Amino acid sequence: MKKLIALLVMTVILAGCQAEEKPTEKKAENTQAKVEETKAEKETISEEPSQPEDKKAANDSAPDTAAEESQAENHQGHEHAAAPSGERYQKLESDAACEEPVVIEFFAYHCPHCYALEPSAEKWRAKNGGKVKFLSVPTTLGHDQLGSLLLVHHAAKLLGVLEKTQHALFERFHKEKKLFASEDEAAEFLAAQGADKAEALAMLKNQDEMMKSINEDFELLKQYRISSVPQVLINHQYMTNITAAGGHDEVFEVVDETLQLANNCGTK
Repeated sequence: MKKLIALLVMTVILAGCQAEEKPTEKKAENTQAKVEETKAEKETISEEPSQPEDKKAANDSAPDTAAEESQAENHQGHEHAAAPSGERYQKLESDAACEEPVVIEFFAYHCPHCYALEPSAEKWRAKNGGKVKFLSVPTTLGHDQLGSLLLVHHAAKLLGVLEKTQHALFERFHKEKKLFASEDEAAEFLAAQGADKAEALAMLKNQDEMMKSINEDFELLKQYRISSVPQVLINHQYMTNITAAGGHDEVFEVVDETLQLANNCGTK
């Protein structure tokens, strides 16, 4: 797992080097008091610089909850721009085409707003299974010490147990305050989600398959310049988030609305 995490860190570094800088929407605040005052208005958690080398050992221990909460609070200047003209979504210029309707959720397991959105996402996926392709694309937002969560996510996807595993990973981080200390621990976790433990262990050690899956997600993150989460992309042409939609419960209302708009994808 350590070799895979090292490769994952390199991918994160490359993402940071290639990401397009966005203009600052407003002047950053200079005091913690002002950060607390504006906390309630923030609806996305944004990319922070990669951690120093000595912080990466945190993969083998529980997350620093206080530090993560501080990072979630202190992300002014990185909010995703509001949709134009008061719309609840933003139309993107994209030539991407697909054979069937597709919804892509960009999120981070440590993001509190992503965790709060997950119940709505689960209900929507259950309701629309077989009608719309749904892709879950996680990111660490530069927090390399959280890389083991991404590795288990991708192993679960390749093993066909992602639907159950995604919820369990959110719970593991936010309720149990745990990451993964070893491949064996990760394999035990995947077995509890319905995978065969031996197959899970083999998958976690399969660097080629794992990195192929990770790189596919990295390309999507880079293509759509994702620097804050959660973001939901519909048919490669419409993007929404909690702020634009008007709340957690409204996000998938906007998804349903935009699925009916003109697009380059097939319909069912």
